[in-house]
Amino acid sequence: MKRVFLPLIAMLLSVNVAIAQDGGVESPWTHGGNVGFNMAQSHFDNWAPGGQDNINFLGLAKYNINYVNGNHKWDNGIDLQLGYSYYDLDKDPIKTDDRIFLSSLYGYNVIDNQLFVTANLTFQSQFTNGYNYATDSTNRISGFMVPAYITLGVGAQWVLNEHFKVNLAPVTGRMTIVNDEKLADAGAFGVDAAEYDETGTLVKHGKKVRWEFGAQLTAEFNYEIFKNVTFNSKLIAFYDYLHKSSDLNALNEKYTCSVDFDWDNALIMKVNDWLSCNLTARLVYDEDIKPLSSVEGTTFRQFKEVLSIGISYKIP
Repeated sequence: MKRVFLPLIAMLLSVNVAIAQDGGVESPWTHGGNVGFNMAQSHFDNWAPGGQDNINFLGLAKYNINYVNGNHKWDNGIDLQLGYSYYDLDKDPIKTDDRIFLSSLYGYNVIDNQLFVTANLTFQSQFTNGYNYATDSTNRISGFMVPAYITLGVGAQWVLNEHFKVNLAPVTGRMTIVNDEKLADAGAFGVDAAEYDETGTLVKHGKKVRWEFGAQLTAEFNYEIFKNVTFNSKLIAFYDYLHKSSDLNALNEKYTCSVDFDWDNALIMKVNDWLSCNLTARLVYDEDIKPLSSVEGTTFRQFKEVLSIGISYKIP
């Protein structure tokens, strides 16, 4: 997959260079984004309430390259995030954020630039290994391509205005990749688990790929609430047509909701051209992902919130 991922980045960069060299001629290409680096540090010396020294780093990059010519449009986006916290510089850091999200959508205008027939491709994974720190720092539960999600869908997009758009792809294929034998054998992220005989001897390794065929809804909202204060929201919902009522979720129980949700929100506050404050919140619900805790009352709901302040540079 790295052979696919790296050439894609190179292609988008080469497109950016071509756009920059376009001179004064009006181009069908538009592009832009930002990169940021945030850092927080705390130090305690004889501090009665208690506390632990720490250093936090978060890097992020978002970039869009869009093409419009006649009835044709092509929207491409990159969203990269990686963050760590150091509580002891002599020990390995703890990962706090990690995301790779690439998207590409082709649309053909059929009604007044408001309704498009579309084909959409997305790729989602993370850069590095993730661990269940509640257990120990060696309990690996994720990594690059563990998992990875690739979706390809055909449908239609409704563009209400510059702030809100919805893409419905009733014909969508989704591939879940778990490129780790141990986690695949455990049936992580919905792949078929390994098979064992009555003595506990391994008969067949778990599958590293899971295929789904269904419908995907993507709704996006972007709005500048106040000057230099922008709110972005993106909801992705997927339903598998092949889902059966007899299927069991990651806890070997009947599904209570067969639709997967991924809702990402960001409040971006620009202090000046270089300084910004970001508040992000992401809510995920997927019953194919086993919760980190298996006690009674466990929920499949996942939630993450990050507040960061740091340097941000807008890429023209």
